[in-house]
Amino acid sequence: MWSTVKLFLALRPRAWVETAGLVALMLLVTATYVGQGLLIADVLARVFSSDDADGLLGPLAAIGALQLARIGLIVVKDSWAPRVSARVKEAVRERLTLKLMEIGPGQAQRMRTGDLQSTLVDSVELLDPLVGSFLPSVVASVLGSCLASAYVMSVDLPVGLVVLACALLAPLSQLAGAKWIKERGDRWMISYRGLYAESLDAAQGMATLKAFNASGRRGRELVERGEAFCRDSIRLMVAWCASSSIGQLLVPIGTAAAVALGAWHAATGSLSITGLFTILMLTRETFRPMNELEAAYHAAHSAVPAGRAVADVLRLEPHVQDTAPTAPVLRRNPPGLEFDALRFRYPTRRTPALDGFSLAVAPGERVAVVGRSGAGKSTVLGLLMRYFDTDEGSIRLDGHDIRAYPLAELRSLVGVVAQDTYLFHGTVRENLLLAKPEATEDEIRRAVTAARAAEFIDRLPQGLQTVVGERGLKLSGGERQRIAIARALLKDAPVLVLDEPTSSIDAANEAEITRTLGELTRGRTTVVIAHRLSTVRDADRIVVMDSGRIVESGSHADLVAGKGLYAELVATQTGAQA
Repeated sequence: MWSTVKLFLALRPRAWVETAGLVALMLLVTATYVGQGLLIADVLARVFSSDDADGLLGPLAAIGALQLARIGLIVVKDSWAPRVSARVKEAVRERLTLKLMEIGPGQAQRMRTGDLQSTLVDSVELLDPLVGSFLPSVVASVLGSCLASAYVMSVDLPVGLVVLACALLAPLSQLAGAKWIKERGDRWMISYRGLYAESLDAAQGMATLKAFNASGRRGRELVERGEAFCRDSIRLMVAWCASSSIGQLLVPIGTAAAVALGAWHAATGSLSITGLFTILMLTRETFRPMNELEAAYHAAHSAVPAGRAVADVLRLEPHVQDTAPTAPVLRRNPPGLEFDALRFRYPTRRTPALDGFSLAVAPGERVAVVGRSGAGKSTVLGLLMRYFDTDEGSIRLDGHDIRAYPLAELRSLVGVVAQDTYLFHGTVRENLLLAKPEATEDEIRRAVTAARAAEFIDRLPQGLQTVVGERGLKLSGGERQRIAIARALLKDAPVLVLDEPTSSIDAANEAEITRTLGELTRGRTTVVIAHRLSTVRDADRIVVMDSGRIVESGSHADLVAGKGLYAELVATQTGAQA
């Protein structure tokens, strides 16, 4: 746990100073309690010694002043602690976002969206009591109890040692159940994230659930998960309560032992009545910080597993390392592209996705890559963009290994139009400017015109300022694809990859989109990954993949005449007899 807290505070170095300030405030609050206890002991000693009542006014006024000071300190502490935790959470959330961008889609896609979202949002919010309360309470409580018990030792050494031992054993006793709590805390977090992810899946797939009359079944499954999460929550709380019961028992035991020993010393004459009252008052104040620590400990019971979940993401190391200092200068524009003996296997699969894949694309050439589903076509794109690195072989751009390019520079040289066009919830303009934030109005207009998107954009309620909705759901598939093409035109990258660009388009729009893609590919080195063979007939060369390698290569006419795999795919899609 301490390594996790240290990791969070390291993200905001100033938080160490701010936490130290919280500790100082808590120690001052403890000091007011100790001072009040000493003054009350003095007042009681005066009363029992029948001193003049006029002498009580000073101590009573001082007690009132200490109470007012304590109120002010508590107000400052309670208003400062949320600010400290809020700033730490801001730093943690920012670092989490940067970490997700750093590891890239190759790693992030292996995690469930719900898990990531719960970590980014809910788990970070749960850090409040851990950072703003529990951490400073540990330091302040130990120091406060030690200083108060040191004063008791100056009055009566044996009593002070008893008080100190019980005060320190109370928090140390929590370590006895640390493993038990960790196991149940981890189970609680897994259950929570699973429930969150399943609920998000159900919300996003509501239409599908309704279409298959499965909403009732999924609802019952979510209820069962909710009940399981409830049970895990109860088990975690039981573990926390059970582990803290020993510490809670040590407080009354220590108090009773200290008072009894002090009373015996007073009866035998080795301790004055003033000393006995001092022990009586300070013993209570010595254990008060430990009671406050116990309350902070319980408040942080869900923050501990949440903090570990956040720390696990922060400690992820990207599989793809960006080590290139500067990018090589392109000798040709557009450049050539070479895939040399690529071998790659996904960690979740036994068979390789690519097994000896080799392909050379000349500068300005348009090459189509086709094959059955699972042949490894889209893996080629992922390796080119360095979402993950090859197990063997190399990819060269303009004769240079792509690992010689900084990741940002490499990806700036490659434009992508994907089969699943992703538009963010924002305006058409904002989605276009992802490709080139500094683009002028004229550049945007030329791009949408070349993509044959200007007409439908002008029909939108606010034109380029129209909000497209989540994932662009306010637009049709053809409109989303035209915006994706306009975005690629705006980027103006010398290398272009079209990943199934018409797979989600109906036949009526396919011909129009295909003509638009012809404009996009002009003057660029292009790799077209396609299922629909009608979109690749005009490619300069067609290569056919099967089981991660190229098995055929040639023009459309030559491959059809060869009666191989390509001819089978054409026959299947056209409905002709093989």
